[in-house]
Amino acid sequence: MKKNIINIKNIALFIGVILAFGSCADYLDQVPEEKLSEANLFKSKDDVVKVLTQVYSYYYSPIEFNDNCGLASDECDYNWSNYNPHYKDVGQYSQSSLIYNHWGNFYKQIRTAQYFLSRIDECHDEKLTEDERSWWKGEAYFLEAYYYFLLLEQYGPVPLVKKVYDGNEMIAAMNEGIPRSSFDECVAYIDSLLVKAIDHLDLFYTFSSTERAGRASQASAWFLRSRLWLYAASPLYNGMTSPTGKSYAHLVPKDKEGNELISTVFDNTKWKKAMEITKEAIEVCTSANLGLYKPGVSASIKNGYDAYWNVFNYARGGHPSCENVFYKQNFSTSNMRQHALPISWSGYTGVCPTMEHVKEYFMANGLMPEDDEKYKAASGFESYEKSGHIIQLYKKFMKRDPRFYTNILFPGQYSYAVLGNQQESYDTRWAYNTTSSWTDYIWYRPFFDGPDGYGSKTGRDFTSTGFLNCKFVGKTDNKTSKGDYAVNVFRYAELLLNYTEAAFEYYSHAGIDPLSKPDVFQYWDELRSRVQLPDVRSAYATAGIPLTVDKLRELIHRERCIELAFEGHRYFDNRRWLVAEKEGGAKHGFDIYKNEGEGFWNENYVFETRVWDDKMYFMPIPQAEIDKNPKLTQNALWERAE
Repeated sequence: MKKNIINIKNIALFIGVILAFGSCADYLDQVPEEKLSEANLFKSKDDVVKVLTQVYSYYYSPIEFNDNCGLASDECDYNWSNYNPHYKDVGQYSQSSLIYNHWGNFYKQIRTAQYFLSRIDECHDEKLTEDERSWWKGEAYFLEAYYYFLLLEQYGPVPLVKKVYDGNEMIAAMNEGIPRSSFDECVAYIDSLLVKAIDHLDLFYTFSSTERAGRASQASAWFLRSRLWLYAASPLYNGMTSPTGKSYAHLVPKDKEGNELISTVFDNTKWKKAMEITKEAIEVCTSANLGLYKPGVSASIKNGYDAYWNVFNYARGGHPSCENVFYKQNFSTSNMRQHALPISWSGYTGVCPTMEHVKEYFMANGLMPEDDEKYKAASGFESYEKSGHIIQLYKKFMKRDPRFYTNILFPGQYSYAVLGNQQESYDTRWAYNTTSSWTDYIWYRPFFDGPDGYGSKTGRDFTSTGFLNCKFVGKTDNKTSKGDYAVNVFRYAELLLNYTEAAFEYYSHAGIDPLSKPDVFQYWDELRSRVQLPDVRSAYATAGIPLTVDKLRELIHRERCIELAFEGHRYFDNRRWLVAEKEGGAKHGFDIYKNEGEGFWNENYVFETRVWDDKMYFMPIPQAEIDKNPKLTQNALWERAE
């Protein structure tokens, strides 16, 4: 290891164990390039903070679909054949031909965080206050935990490197090899880091705290503990058996001695732990004045439709959202905000919800569409008048969950939405857009010969399904003006879903009727109330449909798929629930190669048939890392010859 002059931008190169866990060719931007000696690196407060800044710089935004495999699931199609989601969908990746390859860079950040913690107390600069020293330690513990969690959810159990190796010690460790720890050991270590972080951090940093806003806090550390323990309790990691009784023991990763790294024995106390941690996380966030962004929190927010949409469309320096626990600045050019725009907006059209996802959204009466007789009987179109023009609306898009209208841009959309519990409106955000693209009064027309259709495409940019994701699209967005938005990494609503799922599963497995436990529904009801949707018990009682354990589980999963759509959860939820096989097979949309009156409205049109193999439950560990580390083993089914 070099002891002389280093570039702080490349500090990961300077930390020895990085050589074992990833290439040192990919360095991070956004860190100043002053050259500092190792001896002087921790003498100045200004230099110390640059090291911590680097650790923040790498984790991806939830809407970066080419970086975040959490978006590469069955909810959407990304219509570009050279991006990672395409390679995943067609199965063109392996341990030697990688996608979403963050292994080396995640370990680089882990080691930089550890290096920071090992040396921060050397700084005696009078400008560095003891409060700042404590906060920064807490941030480093949090970030180390977060990068380990990102490794865990993508690859399963991973090696735990708990110290900074130096010189000959590093060489000896790598010659011997560093094995993968068990999943439970990984969870325990990550949790211990978060407990340390909480001891050092303040409760929360508001948007008015310009120097601290957006940084790790006690609230974000508790939030990550909730997500961590929810995963630990889930079927993939807790018994490896689905609720239907299907065993996935063939996917258990093993170490060199053949020891199983994920337990195949179910433990219901893990669901109890997830409940307890999540309850505490909710209480911590509540004490920090965090909560759901609801009608009434602002004079301009009058209904659930507006409240939900505004959570995802506010500037980082603008009005804050009480729902935003931890955010990422939206600085990248490869994200949904720019790539989900229609052709008529000169957009990079291509972020396309599948018909499978579109059909998931609840009805305004609170039922799943497949449980609603009126939806099943609906056919054809409804006409309504707006601004002196007659607009045709596909009947199956009427009277849906308000989140449907904030998330899904559907053919014929111009001004129709449901504001809550069947209150229809023709004065939505779309009706007041100020761009010239709106002058025809029927905004989105992806029919072959329409202004947003395949016949009007530019290069590869078009919708493959007839739909676009408009969740992160503002009224005046365009492909060159991406804005300075705060993109939620941890959003309060997830905690409510975490608790609902954990409580339901714990009571169900304990032989207790979940319908008899009010806490299963407390936060779920609150979440639905925000968008003015009837609670599930009332909705299904009115429809005369009994809520069995299997039905409740289906509803809880559906609620999560809708509320957190396109936020980077679905890929991992499919896996931890052991339902990821549904990502394979035929995927449907409208027939974009037909004109409106010539077959476009065909819900059974197959735009793509996707590959599935059970080995895809975990990403393959890079072969180069296995070649360097004699005790590192590959995930199950990936080790066979390609």
